[in-house]
Amino acid sequence: MPNRSRVFISYSHDSEQHVQFVLELAERLIEDGFNCVLDFSLDEAPTEGWRAWFEAELQAADFTLVICTPSYWERYRSNALLTPHTENFSGLVITEELYNTYVAQTKFVPILPEGGKLQAIIPPLQGQNAYELMTDYLGLHQLLKNRSVRSSKAEPQAVRWTDSTDSQAQSAPLSKPTRLSEETTRAHSSSGDNKQIIYLAVIGGLILGAALLFLLF
Repeated sequence: MPNRSRVFISYSHDSEQHVQFVLELAERLIEDGFNCVLDFSLDEAPTEGWRAWFEAELQAADFTLVICTPSYWERYRSNALLTPHTENFSGLVITEELYNTYVAQTKFVPILPEGGKLQAIIPPLQGQNAYELMTDYLGLHQLLKNRSVRSSKAEPQAVRWTDSTDSQAQSAPLSKPTRLSEETTRAHSSSGDNKQIIYLAVIGGLILGAALLFLLF
C-alpha cells in the first residue's frame, strides 16, 4: 500500500469558530486517509521548541495547507513567528523566510474558508488555485492524492506511471507495423509483376521479328 500523503495545516487562531473549522477539516482529511498534522495534534509543547517543530513539519509535509484569512495575512506581513506560550499567540503562521526556505520541500496550497476573499491570500501564494472549503473539498482531495509534486525527492524509477505504460505497450497489438509490412509486400509483388511483363514483351518482340525475317527470305 502506498504511503499516505502527509498534510500540514498552517492557520491563525482567529476565533473559536475558525479553529473549529480547521479541526473539522483535519478530521475530514484523516477520515479520507491522509496523514494530517497541525498544532492541535500535540498534547503538550514539543521538546525541541515550536519553531523547530514547525520547520520540521514543513520539511516533512507533502502539502502545506495555508488557511488564508485577513488575520493570517497580517501575521505574515509582520514576519514574526509567535509560539503558543507567548502572550499574543494566534497560531503557527509561515513567514516569508520560512516560505522561501521550504517551498522546494512542500507544496503550499492556499485555502479560503467559506466566503473568504482572494485578497486574504498571502503574496507568495497569489495566482495559485485557491480552494474554498468545504465547497471545493473534492478538488482539494484530488490534489492531495497527487504526490508527483515531490518527485524531485524520489529516484526516477519510482515514478509508477511507467509500469502501466510498459504493460500497455506489451499487450497492445502491433497493427501499424503490420500494415506497413503488407504495403511493402504489395510493392515488391507489383515490382516483380512489372519485370515479368517487360520480359515477356521482349521475348514476344524477338519471336515476331524472327518470323517476319523468315517470311521475307
